[in-house]
Amino acid sequence: MALRELKKELNLMNKTEIIKLILEMYKKIPDAKNYLNIFTTGDIEQLTEKYKKEIERYIYPNGRNMVLRETEARKIIRTVRKMNITELNIELELHYVSCCLEIIEDFGYWDENYYISLGKMFDNAINGIYELGMEDKYNEKVISLSSKASEYGIELEY
Repeated sequence: MALRELKKELNLMNKTEIIKLILEMYKKIPDAKNYLNIFTTGDIEQLTEKYKKEIERYIYPNGRNMVLRETEARKIIRTVRKMNITELNIELELHYVSCCLEIIEDFGYWDENYYISLGKMFDNAINGIYELGMEDKYNEKVISLSSKASEYGIELEY
């Protein structure tokens, strides 16, 4: 169903039916529940911690073969971006960069695509920071990440 059709259907519903629909979505769809929690409280802390743990689970090596699954971590971030909560995106993107730099530091990991993804994620976070005008809040963290990356020949411009 297209957005236009959905809007038409919602306009046909009364307030009670819309409330019932939203409550059903809240109960059955975890992402809807997360979004509605942030929408009503404005608090992203709990959700940030949840997603950070998921990102870590994929970034850090798994098993004997030291399998890296950072692409799965990027999928999580892309999904979260659809919620359009810029501060949450910034937190997760910077966390991704931090975790990847730890992998490089601990294991000497080198892969050009890995570095490119790391740079893109950093750039997205920087753009979000500028968009929200939160340079002061993130300045120390961004400088620290940029400095750490430069130790490994990675340029993260801020």
